[in-house]
Amino acid sequence: MTEAKIREMTAVDIPPVMEIERSSFVTPWTEGMFRSQLRFRDQAINLVLDEDGTVAGYAAAWIAYDEIHLLSIAVAPAARRRGLGGEILRAVMERGRARGAVRVILEVRDGNAGARAFYRTRGFVDIGTRRRYYSDTDEDAIIMEYLFDE
Repeated sequence: MTEAKIREMTAVDIPPVMEIERSSFVTPWTEGMFRSQLRFRDQAINLVLDEDGTVAGYAAAWIAYDEIHLLSIAVAPAARRRGLGGEILRAVMERGRARGAVRVILEVRDGNAGARAFYRTRGFVDIGTRRRYYSDTDEDAIIMEYLFDE
């Protein structure tokens, strides 16, 4: 049985995170973007899911005022469909709530039905659209929100 733990992302994690990123997104973040994200620890939540010493997933988010803005979350293809994405998302939400967040906001590609369903099953709702948000494809982004209970 494998042991999975969620921990803070470090610079050592960037190469495996980049592998997951490239296998998950049409326009992946760059290594520089992840390195920059790590520099803002006071405003950010950067986590990896470590399964027996292997990075199997990650999440990057910002905290602004009372809001968590989920920037990127992904699980390695071989580790998908086992609930790991939900574990990472839950950890981001718990850490953000502990820092005063009352809601989570994210954008997801309109055509990414799988991701939209993933968020909906976790209580997120559509609250708007950013037209032509993704410059690589001119695709719209659906803005989704989760409100924490008072």
